Amino acid sequence: MKISFLFVLGAGLIIASCQAPAEKQYFTESQDIDLGKKLIEAYLAGNWDSYPELYADTARIWRNASWTTTEGLTVQQYVDTLKSALEPISSYEMEPGFWGSYINNDGEHWVHFWTSWKGHNDATNKDYEIVVNVVMLVVDNKIVTQADIFNDTEITLDMMALSQSQEEGEDTDGDDDDDDDQ
Repeated sequence: MKISFLFVLGAGLIIASCQAPAEKQYFTESQDIDLGKKLIEAYLAGNWDSYPELYADTARIWRNASWTTTEGLTVQQYVDTLKSALEPISSYEMEPGFWGSYINNDGEHWVHFWTSWKGHNDATNKDYEIVVNVVMLVVDNKIVTQADIFNDTEITLDMMALSQSQEEGEDTDGDDDDDDDQ
């Protein structure tokens, strides 16, 4: 009885040790991360013409929006949005941040980038720091889905206040209205 138990135990150990190791699913270096890094490099350089080569033709991008309730932006719409958002910003940079990618149970390759974005606005003479999370689904070395998640409320409120103060300070005829009655 002891011999058959040891035989079964030994056979089980041999079979278990012959199993292929589980495929690695989490990475801090990968081809998908390299693609994401190219995207961030293009953003920091303002190299908007290189964006289309990084995305699939059918790619959709969401900026602080849910992909379950909105259609998302095309690559060109996204580039136009970035340019517009950066108009009042005289300089900007990103910390190296953290890159990670994983392959989910459906075989999808997802890349995550967490960083701190820093920028200066000459009009308000203010520096800003915003935590940013970028999530990308990569297929055949192209980004097909992307979500940018960040809170730029402070910049938006400052620009609204600046715009309002400029509108209030404008005098269309250059005269003081009180002088018109004399």
